[in-house]
This record gives sequence, C-alpha cells and structure tokens, in this order.
Amino acid sequence: MEFLPFDAKARNLIAQYSKNSGYTGSDFSYYAYLIWFDLIEYAEKDGALFLRAAFNGKLRYWTPLLSEGVSMRHALSLLPPNSEIFSCTAELANELSDAYDASTNRDWSEYIYRASDFIAMKGKRYNAKRNHIRKFSSVYNWTMTSLKEDEVEELLQFERDWMHAHNFQTEKARDSAIEESLIMKEAVLASLRGETVCEVLRVDGKLVGFSVGEIMPSNTAVVIYEKADVAYDGVYAFLAHEFAAREFASCEFINRQEDMGLEGLRRSKLSYCPEFLLDKYVLTPKQYADKADEPCVERGGEFEIKRLTERDFNMVMCFLKEEISRLPDKKNFLNYTDDELAEVLSKGYMLGAFSGDELVGTCAVDLDASYGDKLRELCGDKRPRQYYEFSGIMVRERMRGRGVAKTLCKAVIKYAEQNLAGSVLCAVVQSGNLPSLSNLEKLGFEKRGEAPFRQYDFLYLAKDI
Repeated sequence: MEFLPFDAKARNLIAQYSKNSGYTGSDFSYYAYLIWFDLIEYAEKDGALFLRAAFNGKLRYWTPLLSEGVSMRHALSLLPPNSEIFSCTAELANELSDAYDASTNRDWSEYIYRASDFIAMKGKRYNAKRNHIRKFSSVYNWTMTSLKEDEVEELLQFERDWMHAHNFQTEKARDSAIEESLIMKEAVLASLRGETVCEVLRVDGKLVGFSVGEIMPSNTAVVIYEKADVAYDGVYAFLAHEFAAREFASCEFINRQEDMGLEGLRRSKLSYCPEFLLDKYVLTPKQYADKADEPCVERGGEFEIKRLTERDFNMVMCFLKEEISRLPDKKNFLNYTDDELAEVLSKGYMLGAFSGDELVGTCAVDLDASYGDKLRELCGDKRPRQYYEFSGIMVRERMRGRGVAKTLCKAVIKYAEQNLAGSVLCAVVQSGNLPSLSNLEKLGFEKRGEAPFRQYDFLYLAKDI
C-alpha cells in the first residue's frame, strides 16, 4: 500500500468517506486537527482510507475511514505489522479487544454538545449561561459579522496583543500558544475561501473577540479557536452562543474539542452541559513485542546496535521520516517506500543504533538479488558477482558526529563479510551528499557508476566483499 503526501485530493477523499459516518470527533478536521502534523500521508485501498503521520517518534495511524460494507478488521490487516491505531472510539476498542489492548486518557476526551440545545439553552441547567449572555447583550453596543478580508490584520493584531499580555507559566506553554496562533491564522484565512467560518465580535466598533470553526461532512461542527477580551463581562459565553446560533444551527452536534487537562478549561466546557464526552483510545496489537528481548549485536560507546525486523516497521519509518524532514537538503536521502522497507526488514539485514529505548541510527543491506543485478549493470561490472544495495544510512540529528554511522556501517559490512562473501555492496548516493560520500570512501567504497534518477544525479559506490 503506497502512502502519499497529504494534498487536496486527500481532503476530498476524507469528505467522501466521512459524509455518512456519523463520527463526531475532530480527528478528520483539517484546520482543527490535521494541520498540526507536518508529515501527514494518506493511502486508499480496498474501500478504506488511511491517514498516518510521523509524530514524536511514532508512526501514528488514524482509525481507517471505511466505505459501506468494508470490515474494519480487514482494513486494519492492510497496515504494517504492530501498527498502533489512534483516536479510536470506545465501541471500536471493545469490538477489537481480542486483538488489541486499549488505553485512554481523560485529557483527550472531546466535548460534544447537541447543537439545538446549545443554541436554545432552555432549562435550569443553562441559567448561569443565559444570565451572562443577557448581561453582555444588554450592557454593550455589540455587532457580530462574518470576517472580511480587510479585517484580517486587525484580528491578527488582536491575537498578538493577547499573546503579549498573557502570563505564561512555562516556556513550553508559550511555545504551544505560538504554534496554536500560527495554525489559527491558517484557519482564519481559510474562512475567506469558504473552507471554514469565522465571526468577529465588536463593541462600539472595537474588536473584542472572534471565533473560527469548521462544519464537517458528518454534519458535526468543530470549534477550532476562539479568543475574547475578558474585560467585557460575559464575553466568552456570548461569543460561543452567538457563533453557534449564526453558523451551526443546521448541524446535529457541536464539538468544542478537549480540555488538555487544564482545570479551568475543564470547568468551562462542562458548564455548557455536553451531550456526551467522546473518549479517545489508542489500540496496540496484543502480539507487540518489546525491543528489550532483541539481542544486542554490539555496543558502541553511548549506544548499542540491535537487529531490526518487520515488527519494527513503524518505528523505523517514523524515524526516517522525522530525520529526513530535518535535512537541509531532503533529496540527499530518498526514503524507502512501505514495500521496500518491509522487504529490507523481513528479508534483508537492517541494524539500528539505540540510545536507551530511542532509535538514533540505521544502516542496512538489501538482499534483493534482482535489484542487485540492476546495480551491477549501472556500475558496468562484467564480473559474475552478486551485488547488494548498502542503504538506509541515517542518524538522528542530535547524535551526528558521535560515530553512530561509522559503527553501524562497520557492523553491516561485518555481517556481509561473514554471510555474503564473494559479493559486492553498492551504495547509491546523491552526488551532492558530501558527508555520505566521505564516510563511504573511508569505509573502502569506490565510485563505479553514475546515472540520473528523476531530477537528481546519483553516484554508485561499491565495495568488494
């Protein structure tokens, strides 16, 4: 199954697959959720749509979206071994309890409100909210209108002023708020294209609050972002209610997302009387085996070298994607496709360097003999010797310059000398990748061929074993 970079086609596919799903979560909302991931990919196969992203050292798979009649178990069977599934409902966790262990966290739960109740606010349970709304409405000379293009800079300045005045308790909280503001800007600008909705609240002409949201194909509205000046009594209650009344009256549910474990935010979200909390689960295959039982090949100072197998697919792919994203010149490392990596892990020989439990480096020999024959041709070698690709050399950014690549390469070469005597190892390197070329030359590789691939020029360096 081939995963592709997330694009406009993926967004259209999400809309098609989720239209009649009835799912109330925000996981498939682009501006509320997906935009947080830099390395998101998608694939479509057998009537199922798959999303994944490399995130914090894990390859994160969303719960597949299914066409009518497609089995969830069949869809999950198409994923690489030991894939963890994120953002699962309690119902799915129960259904798959024989094959997956489930874990959850109250901080992840999303607050779901029935739109008609949120807008009408009838009954005693809404007394306090109605009082706040009435007070704001009667005391202030307010207007609320859809965002216009000439208001964007004013809105962004309002956000900047809020950030400047806010007292963040930690540097992490401040960094998170800055990132959230950048994402908010994208959601705001999207409203001018009709992809989201954005309303601006003013008092006596002064901007005092705004809210951005998205209506999902499943007819659930998601509140992406709201910000208001608390110097105006009741402003948040009024903004939340008026935004819903103006934009979400035709929706069945309103999702106001999670509280992130923040006490004040939790009290606020509960005070609006949610219809239910949507709990989120992570499903981990029961057959998952810990890396600790994998024998250590050798130790290399502050790290140790271990054999990687097909059960490590997600860890390796995530590692490679994250590190490629940090390269100043990303064309210097052409990543494996899913099938290529699965082949190397199951039938080739790949080693990983570990610092504790963290994968910090990789190197492999691909034992695909037919591909080796192509390499021999590209190198112009007329000898009847089997070529194998020497590949996958990557080191985590903070570990570079500590001998990780050198140790890994020597360990793979040692394996080849013990098991592939009489063959040739061939490394394919982009001509501008000077660090890799230098490292390989020190290991005894020499240039034997050169050929273009796509828009790049590649050198073929070989070492007789």
